[in-house]
Amino acid sequence: MRPLTERETAVLRRTAGGETYRQIARDWGVEEITVRTTGARVLKKLGANTIAHAVHLAWEAGILRRERHGDHAGYNAHKYRGETPCDLCVAGERKYRAEQQRNRRKDAA
Repeated sequence: MRPLTERETAVLRRTAGGETYRQIARDWGVEEITVRTTGARVLKKLGANTIAHAVHLAWEAGILRRERHGDHAGYNAHKYRGETPCDLCVAGERKYRAEQQRNRRKDAA
């Protein structure tokens, strides 16, 4: 099994979370064919027949772990493991920090 790139892992994670290639493409601001091509590379690297099969194989191989995504805790988990945080966790961390800043301003007023 060849290692997945960060982008391939992100596509795999997001499809495992129920998102379609179209939704991922829209969120990333790329063409759907770009995400489909990335998905095809995932299938080839994992030796899977479908994206569902790829998710299963990735889970068994430990590529996909049960972890929080899209929030402060998920962001910190990536950092703790020495990984670059995924797009979803970066967005969640931004939201968390903005909320903390709003609360500090509110408390100071």
